[in-house]
Amino acid sequence: MSRLSRWLRSRRIPPPVPATPYEHLLTAPRFEVRTEQLLGVPFQIPDSLSFYHGYREIFLDQLYQFRANRPDPLIVDGGANCGLSVLYFKRLFPAARVIAVEADPYIFALLEENISRFKLTDVMLINKAIAVGTSDVTFHREGSNAGRIHALDDAIEKFTVSVVSLDELLAEPVDFLKLDIEGAESDVVCSSRRLDVVSQFMIEYHSFADAPQSLPSLLNRLAESGCRYRLQTQYCPKMPLLDDTCHLGMDFQLNIFAKPADRRSVVDDNSRTPAADQQVKRSTLAA
Repeated sequence: MSRLSRWLRSRRIPPPVPATPYEHLLTAPRFEVRTEQLLGVPFQIPDSLSFYHGYREIFLDQLYQFRANRPDPLIVDGGANCGLSVLYFKRLFPAARVIAVEADPYIFALLEENISRFKLTDVMLINKAIAVGTSDVTFHREGSNAGRIHALDDAIEKFTVSVVSLDELLAEPVDFLKLDIEGAESDVVCSSRRLDVVSQFMIEYHSFADAPQSLPSLLNRLAESGCRYRLQTQYCPKMPLLDDTCHLGMDFQLNIFAKPADRRSVVDDNSRTPAADQQVKRSTLAA
């Protein structure tokens, strides 16, 4: 066998990207409320494209999967949108308690309807923005899942919304904290004094081109609380030093996964991790 043949055989062929039942949404009109069948139940969505990508991230890639040491973990879902993440958490842990926070009142109405249609219990819904302080804030509605407090030039609508602090949501031990709050994450995490009650974090970091980057402060705060973190790029131009392209005003976006250093799980091919029986196969979650 030639050297080239051996090299070619040694290369790993990436698995094919799994198809989803929502390919038709790639060409559907955007920013229109529509109903799709999700797990056999009518599910209302605010935007075709964001739902398509959200379904892939949450149900196929299982971005939010975590392990818990109890069958009824407490999950704080900051930026719950229309409820895809809530539904995923309740399928992962049927007895879980979920606090779902969504600032956009239009999308919150869809969230309420979807939770009702699935007859989910132990889910608390809060129509507020997670922010620092007690004063109402201006919310910029984008039409899909990217509404935010930070200024948005192409906002469909602007209005004021009430706020809830992160520490109010962390009143008791939390097994998993998810924050996808479109740029408010650094302020709320850095101002929190209760991060020690959180077992595991998933934080989406947003870097706005018109504002100073706060990633160092955010990571330092997690480290100060005793966490180790891992980073996963979500948006960045392929040639960052040459390409200044922004997406919704953001020049960089990534996911931060963190948990206290003393709660690390060491995994190898021949070992099982704690609570391994709680892992739900992709086919089960997306069925």
